[in-house]
Amino acid sequence: MTMREQAETGQPRSGARVRGTPPRRSVPAMIAGGFGELLLTAGALVLLFVVYLLWGTGLQTAAAQDDLRGQLDLGGSASSSQDGSSPDESDSSSDRSLDELALGDAYGIIRIPRFGDDWEWVIVQGVEDDDLRNGPGHYPDSANPGELGNFAVAAHRSGHGEPFAPFPRLHVGDIVEIETVDGTFVYKLDDAPDGDSDGNRISISDSWVVDPVPGQPRDAEPVEKRITLTTCWPRFGSSHRMYATGVLIEEEQR
Repeated sequence: MTMREQAETGQPRSGARVRGTPPRRSVPAMIAGGFGELLLTAGALVLLFVVYLLWGTGLQTAAAQDDLRGQLDLGGSASSSQDGSSPDESDSSSDRSLDELALGDAYGIIRIPRFGDDWEWVIVQGVEDDDLRNGPGHYPDSANPGELGNFAVAAHRSGHGEPFAPFPRLHVGDIVEIETVDGTFVYKLDDAPDGDSDGNRISISDSWVVDPVPGQPRDAEPVEKRITLTTCWPRFGSSHRMYATGVLIEEEQR
């Protein structure tokens, strides 16, 4: 058939492509496509949240730590902020006893050599969310360092600078040093995870670990000067808790 005949009859040439409407997608295919797009969007949102959790909250905590450090005057060891400025006299908590501190105030310094020679954090008074977002927190109802009873500290393992991220690495015999306006107090752990990522895991409701005498009734009279550290388990969750505990072995009063 000639091109003229094809034009007159409207029939396509042999082998020529016929333009037409593309086939419609089936309903299952449309549902699967929409579901896939939702998964991609959800994945992007989760990724953004993780970035915020690990990086964004860390920046906020770093700034808070700098402010808290400026409140302390511990004989020069923590009397200036990270930018080298002097502490604001009006914000200083050094002229108050530990029992007079309000929630959110700078409490002291915690050092754990197991976590590194430069691992050092300012402890804040309180263990509520608003407190722990700024750093490790002192349980207000627990003893102060050097006192008979149980001095207890909690901190995050993920987000907000993740101070207790390496918590499972704690071993029996490890040293925890606490410095406050009252002096420096050195504790030696006698119960710890010992490198087990599930070690010393307890229920989220097991508050007995921060009692004056852990494992005994709350009205039991303490005869030791102890420390207890707590954090969340698993690292990126909070369904349970982990703990480590020890006894005071050395103190240097101011």
